[in-house]
Amino acid sequence: MAFGQRKMYDVSHLGLKCASCGVAITELPFQPSSDRPVYCRECARKRNPRGGSSGRGPSRRY
Repeated sequence: MAFGQRKMYDVSHLGLKCASCGVAITELPFQPSSDRPVYCRECARKRNPRGGSSGRGPSRRY
């Protein structure tokens, strides 16, 4: 996997809201699926304070 800028997906037309705080989400680093909640950047960091499941650095999920 190459390091650098991740491709961001414009999801503003989907009307997504953070599953935790309810803030509108307009851009994600992945294409969301309807069966999983999405979180804003701040709530995603609060949910995973260690920085990823591998424990080797900060999580890049938003």
